Parts: sequence; C-alpha cells; structure tokens
Amino acid sequence: MKNFYDLQDIKKQINISLTIVPVIDIQMPNVKIEVNNNILYNGNLENKLILKHQINLLETIDIKLELLNKNYKHSKNTAITIESVKINSFELIPHWTQLATYKNDQNVAQPTNYLGFNGIWNLKINEPFYRWRHKITGQGWLLEP
Repeated sequence: MKNFYDLQDIKKQINISLTIVPVIDIQMPNVKIEVNNNILYNGNLENKLILKHQINLLETIDIKLELLNKNYKHSKNTAITIESVKINSFELIPHWTQLATYKNDQNVAQPTNYLGFNGIWNLKINEPFYRWRHKITGQGWLLEP
C-alpha cells in the first residue's frame, strides 16, 4: 500500500498530440514528422494521421513537419494541413500558429498551418513547456528552482 509520500503530485511527462490531414491532388504528400529529433512518421500520407508522443516535463520542445518531394508541375495542390498540435491539452492551432516558422522553397514566410510547398514547419519551445506557456498567455513568469 502506498503512503502519502509515495504519491506523485506532478506528472513527469508531457503529452504531445499532432493531427495532420493530407490534401491529395494527383500524388499523396510525402511527409516527415519529428518531435525532439525522434522521427514519428516518414512517408506518403493518404489518410488523416494522429500521432502521440511523450517527453520529459523539463525538456525543450522541437516539433518539425516537413513536406518533401512535391512535384509542382504535376500535382500543384498536394499539401498537408496541421489540424491540431496539443501539448498537455493546450491547443496551439490556430491561436499560436504565429510562433512557428515555415521555411520553404518558395520563400513564403507567413504564419500558417497549411503546408503547400516543399519545406519545414517548425515550432521550437526553448524552455520547459509550462514556463513558456505562462509567458505567451500573459500569466507572468514561473520561478525557477
């Protein structure tokens, strides 16, 4: 039987959930999805994809979605839509989309969750998630131990 001291108040893992929807023209979109350099998916996407990943509570977060090998002549409408990015149930799309970068071969640099060009959509959180969340939501800073 666990006593009071054995119970954990703080969950030590953060859940990351991604929902990606393909836009298929003639060819299926070829995508690569990474979280903190762990490849969660790499290949052609023909159906809606829901990915889940866990990281340590104090880790930084680096989410990358890459559209690869799009042939603009034959399949100009092929793309992917980032329907949802949740970190511990905190939804980032569409309210915080501007915090991500989208570097692509057409040099279109605007906040988006629609990847229609070969390139990388990247969301970097360079500090523990809850410190970052408090700052961007205007709740102030969390003290560091």
